[in-house]
Amino acid sequence: MMEKINSFEISLIEEFKSHPLFIQIDTISWQNFLEILIQRRFLSLSIVNIYEFVIDALTDEQIKKTVRGILNEEFPRNTKGIPLPSHRELLFQDLLNLGATSEMILTMPETPHTKMVRDESYKLMVGCLEKKHFQLGLVAFLRFWAEVLVSVEYSCLWERISERLSNGQSNHKIRSEFYYFHMIHDSRNSDIGKESFLGGLTHAQELAIHLQKLITSEDALLYCINIENNAYQLKYQFYDQFVGDRPNL
Repeated sequence: MMEKINSFEISLIEEFKSHPLFIQIDTISWQNFLEILIQRRFLSLSIVNIYEFVIDALTDEQIKKTVRGILNEEFPRNTKGIPLPSHRELLFQDLLNLGATSEMILTMPETPHTKMVRDESYKLMVGCLEKKHFQLGLVAFLRFWAEVLVSVEYSCLWERISERLSNGQSNHKIRSEFYYFHMIHDSRNSDIGKESFLGGLTHAQELAIHLQKLITSEDALLYCINIENNAYQLKYQFYDQFVGDRPNL
């Protein structure tokens, strides 16, 4: 059964990378690119609430533990337990380092299209509670919407972000503390069922271990595929607003 979902995920990721925005990303003006990133920030700001909802909705304590651990990384601490800048703060700083102003970031309104994607994503997650395989649905949504596709998004956007920020290997550019981190640590580094603890697991891989255990039948598999496809459609639709005759591009 894992072969079917692995093939499906790979095909969705390839389709996502082929979104018109990503294909023509090198032609976008820098101002418009910043506006895209600031709109994308609205989705990022919903991550904590989404993770907390899933924690409350899950009944399996081992899955809760994994989800809680990932959520806690949003608010890191040093070895002495002193709070460090949150991921939200690091995102804000990356945007400043890319050339956005505080006023741009804080006052740019969320577009109706972005709000629609946020609202429909939340509805998709809440809708899992009505289903037989509700825990599978929650994990599938969380892994694909909040981890796998996030890494793919930032990998595609990195082509432009890397014009001004670095992965830490450049002496001439400021290091990205948000986009590059999530691009690496959220990624789908292996097929489901092929995770290796050597070198550590990404967030997507941590959740994939639970996903595999929850896919116990063909019915469960099809439900998982449906949830992932719906999550993909919503993320794809988010970027639709920036192409064609849309005013943001």
